[in-house]
Amino acid sequence: MHRGGGGTREEIARDILSYLLHHPAAADTFEGIVRWRILEEIAERTVASTEEAMRWLIARGLVREEKIARGRIIYRLDQARRDEAELLAHERKAEARERVPRSRRR
Repeated sequence: MHRGGGGTREEIARDILSYLLHHPAAADTFEGIVRWRILEEIAERTVASTEEAMRWLIARGLVREEKIARGRIIYRLDQARRDEAELLAHERKAEARERVPRSRRR
């Protein structure tokens, strides 16, 4: 399916047809169709941005990849870089707090 929050009329129409072809028993209201399209787009963006963030953390040595059974991979904090990870995590929290208007802070 096309992603990215929109697309041309034809791209969106193809997305809808593709969904209906893959789910021949599907039937929904207009609002329902809009909802599943939005949810799929959000899910894909979330997966893509999380993957990008994990690659960034791994490249900086803050998170390690470990292969486990059946070729699966798990991720864990590199304990040797814990202090650096804490600094980065707290920096992000401080930036988020600064974006919240003072009137909404508790």
